[in-house]
Amino acid sequence: MSLVEEVARYALKLGAEEAFAALSRARVYRAEIESDEIARVSSAVVERLSIAVIKDRRIATATVNDVDRDTAMRCAERAYRLALAVKPNENWRGLPEPKPLPAVEGLFDRRIELLGAEEVVDMAKHLLDAAREVSGKVSLVSAGVEAAVAETEVFSTAGAHGLQRTTTFGANAIAVAKEAGVVGSFSFASDASRSLDVDVEQIAQEAASKALESLRLKPAPTFKGTLLLDRDFAAEVFLSLAQAYSGYNVWSGSSPLAGKLNEQVSSELLTVVDDGTLPGGLRSSSFDGEGSPTLRKTVIERGTLRTYINNTFTARLLGMQPTGNADDLLSVAPSNTVVQAGDMSLEEMVGGVERGLFVSRFSGMIRFQDGVISGTAKQAFYVERGERKYPVGECMVSCNLYDLIRNISGLGREQWRTSYGVYTPVVRAENVTFVGKA
Repeated sequence: MSLVEEVARYALKLGAEEAFAALSRARVYRAEIESDEIARVSSAVVERLSIAVIKDRRIATATVNDVDRDTAMRCAERAYRLALAVKPNENWRGLPEPKPLPAVEGLFDRRIELLGAEEVVDMAKHLLDAAREVSGKVSLVSAGVEAAVAETEVFSTAGAHGLQRTTTFGANAIAVAKEAGVVGSFSFASDASRSLDVDVEQIAQEAASKALESLRLKPAPTFKGTLLLDRDFAAEVFLSLAQAYSGYNVWSGSSPLAGKLNEQVSSELLTVVDDGTLPGGLRSSSFDGEGSPTLRKTVIERGTLRTYINNTFTARLLGMQPTGNADDLLSVAPSNTVVQAGDMSLEEMVGGVERGLFVSRFSGMIRFQDGVISGTAKQAFYVERGERKYPVGECMVSCNLYDLIRNISGLGREQWRTSYGVYTPVVRAENVTFVGKA
């Protein structure tokens, strides 16, 4: 009997009616760069056990990070005591029945498992050298390379059980360029994968090249025009949109997409898929946070909202089917968010802009509750009459999330993997307000 099964069954002996336990263990090597030097190297084993206990519809969860049999049993006891102290969740209808789990490919790469701390440090050095080779004007403010091997097991007293091993390899870099006392804006590049296919030198070169492009910034004008969202900015937008089609937020009344199934909610150019079974996906798994099978489902199809994403709890509340998106027994989370690519080259997308900004980074708010997008565009270029004219200093971007997706006028033909678990092309949208800083 595994530890997760033992601890869940122990909760029943304490008096619980249902229990769900999850255990994750990960070995992580990380090398960090600061100010053009290897600053830290770490090797860590990270453990986490969580157990949810249900008694008379009272639900409580306890966690422990230093896991052995004794701490696991004490964790179950603590969860049970907490369950006795909270008020019942009148909407609770029990744990989901077990279902067959899909076989998801590409989640484990033995090459990552065989990496040691020394190899990770060597890759960080290659990243640093690649940035230096681009230009002596560029400095890496911070960067990192990380390799992780993890094992996750879940068990439900309703009979669900899942066990899988995964690997992750990622790298990131923040760079800045300086020339004759002039400092450009910070640039950022990153990538992550389940496989050892991340090119750390390319990440460094991308960050360094963007930093050079950002020298000699000019003030941004104030105008209303076209927004071109590079992949990282687009990923932030689609992660916020995912909160709007979360079944929990729909049920709780905080999502403007409530009651809009099978209605047009965006441009017909937009198709969004939530896919927990994507081969090699950063958020792929054979099971979700309640032990249910993950699925592939089209959320927005050519602009029409087709489904919400649900766990069993929210699916029952909404009269729908679970979609394999349990973050835990009550909460919902997206898996891999896949935005279907379009048919335009980047040159064609820029070429169709009369006046706009191409924005790679964004700092600010994107609220799904009311759609407000308000913040600062960083690493941005002013575009006029189909040409990228010059890099601009920080300026404000102001629009509404739901207007933005309705006003999409183009999607790039190349789909990019991002570190956020979002796979997206470059996105072009109209009628966005930009406010330059005086």
